Amino acid sequence: MAFATAAWLLAGVAIDQAVTLDRARFAVPDAPRVITDRHGAVLQVVRTGTVDQRWISLGAISPNLVSALLAAEDQRFFSHHGWDLRATARAAWDTLAPWRRRSGASTLTQQVIKLTHGRPHGLWSKPLEVLYALALERVASKDDILVQYVNRVPFGHNVVGVARACEVFLGKDPGAVTLAEAALLAGLPQSPARLDPALHLGRALERRDRILRRMLDAGFIDERALAEALAETPRWATEVHPQGAERYVDALLRTRPGTDARTTEGSLDGALQREATTLLRATVARWRPRGATNGAAIVLSSRTGEVLAYVGAADPAGPGGALDLLRAPRQPGSTLKPFVYTLLFARGATPTTVLADVRVPLRGARGETAEARDYDGLERGPVSARQALGSSLNLAALDAATQVGAEAIVDELRGLGINVPGDARRYGPSVVLGGLDVTPLALAEAYLTLSRQGSHVPISWTARRDEPVGHPAMNGVAAAMTWDILSDEETRAHGFGRSLRDLAPQAPFALKTGTSSRWRDAWCAVADRRFTVLVWLGDPAGAPMAGVSGFEAAAPTAVRLLSLARETLPGWRAWNPPGIRDTSADAPVRGETLDARYAAWIERAHPAHLALTPARAGSPVRVLDPRPGRTLLLGSAGGAIPLRASQCAETEALRFLVDGVALESPSWFAPPGPHAIVACCGKRCSASVGVTVERR
Repeated sequence: MAFATAAWLLAGVAIDQAVTLDRARFAVPDAPRVITDRHGAVLQVVRTGTVDQRWISLGAISPNLVSALLAAEDQRFFSHHGWDLRATARAAWDTLAPWRRRSGASTLTQQVIKLTHGRPHGLWSKPLEVLYALALERVASKDDILVQYVNRVPFGHNVVGVARACEVFLGKDPGAVTLAEAALLAGLPQSPARLDPALHLGRALERRDRILRRMLDAGFIDERALAEALAETPRWATEVHPQGAERYVDALLRTRPGTDARTTEGSLDGALQREATTLLRATVARWRPRGATNGAAIVLSSRTGEVLAYVGAADPAGPGGALDLLRAPRQPGSTLKPFVYTLLFARGATPTTVLADVRVPLRGARGETAEARDYDGLERGPVSARQALGSSLNLAALDAATQVGAEAIVDELRGLGINVPGDARRYGPSVVLGGLDVTPLALAEAYLTLSRQGSHVPISWTARRDEPVGHPAMNGVAAAMTWDILSDEETRAHGFGRSLRDLAPQAPFALKTGTSSRWRDAWCAVADRRFTVLVWLGDPAGAPMAGVSGFEAAAPTAVRLLSLARETLPGWRAWNPPGIRDTSADAPVRGETLDARYAAWIERAHPAHLALTPARAGSPVRVLDPRPGRTLLLGSAGGAIPLRASQCAETEALRFLVDGVALESPSWFAPPGPHAIVACCGKRCSASVGVTVERR
């Protein structure tokens, strides 16, 4: 049948001009979008269809690879006219002689026809394929046909064409492959799955060696080149489509979806990205026995806002590994405290301002009562703002938040790009302790603004060559005070036992950690004038960890990541702030006499060196809690609201009047609506304080 078919083909050569080629099938496909790092290394090729393909000219391909493909598929390519009668006869003889190895008879031209037109089914499929090949040879040059082949031949794993095959499997440019690599690659098209070197290295090497000997027989190489190629150890990618920067590429494409540019230079530094991924994976592995099943991290340029490293999920195969955890809302713990202190400083306070680190009852949005505590369960009484922020004291932070007001805090956070749903009264002063959900990406951008002394620049996903102009988003002097406290190694060590400077000894840095309720999230933000780093660790499903805190787990990783950024990008330019107010000469906290806020604490702690200021007859009486204009939200079951006022003299009794009616105790069971509260010491009474009560 083979010889009969050959005879029929010879008779049909005369009608090859009657075959109509679809020229559109040979058109160069739309170029894929190539995303590179800032140094030009390919991070990902965004496919235009279902295959990973990039068109390349013949001159950009190594001669070794072209020769290997010819030796493997069609040694007589330049001497036939689309159909090789000798190869057809040999294939027929191999088929009739079962003791011989079977061989194919398709020329490269015929394979191009199959790749562009498909192969028709039926008895006459082969003759039709040959007729199309003969027609193609009449209208296209050999180089044109070869270009079509090298760009359309499949290599497995949806990789098509030699350009992407070299980049994906060998990690090399198509013009730089060695002879042995070229032969190994040229063997794949025969059977990409069966000859995959990552799975079947022995078969792949056997096929490679056979192609190398064909190259010798065809005169493409000499004996010395053959011996060297046979001795070369193959290098082959085991992870065909690396996912290390996938979340970053997704984020970049969201910001630049419709660009006409086929190559986009990203802001990412490939070396730092690899280091960050390795470091975070090791961190998650270390803390996994205590419930940290995944993590995320980002490194930003403090000067330009460029994303230099972006680890959306440390463990892609672990819980939440398919998500971008940098965009997943989480409870931020104490990481919001610096922004509250910045507001406090903007209103005239300084790092020497005394705050009350004492327990006070809190009322939630549903009327529930809770009592915050410091991380060690202690109360410190009067503390400076420097000590309070540097040691991350919860009770002092609540005092600062109460003085600033929840509405101002929520407005500040929204201005920094943090999404805060609902009204400020939904959160109250407890927002300073992390009473809302924040995405790590938004929190990183807020810390970027803080590191720039309140000057905001948006995050940039592409490499920048210009100098971005920031706009003021925070009070610059106040932000400088906060930055100075977070950079104070002595205060940090006093609060946490160590400063972590040994992990990044090159220069000082600012640091703030956070741990959410029930140990669900461990955070750390660390920054200097060149880099801003944020790290999150936890369980994406929200399961609590076994006592994993931000300072214990996230902080060492964040500081090491800052050190890696300094080592990887030693010449990176710093952001130079304007003059910073000197806050180094803070006065010590003295305060031998205290106001009524400390009364309950003094009764509990009995500090020998401190005393409550005794009230004098004629001194003004003040309602301390609730504050004027507040809306008190109670649950449907109601509940008592505690009232507080300044201390009365020993000879005077304290009483409260609500709407003109005296209460029997300082606990007020409030009905809904507006109310007026007055505190009296004997015959002396305070100004009326107006509040509103609502039930939910």
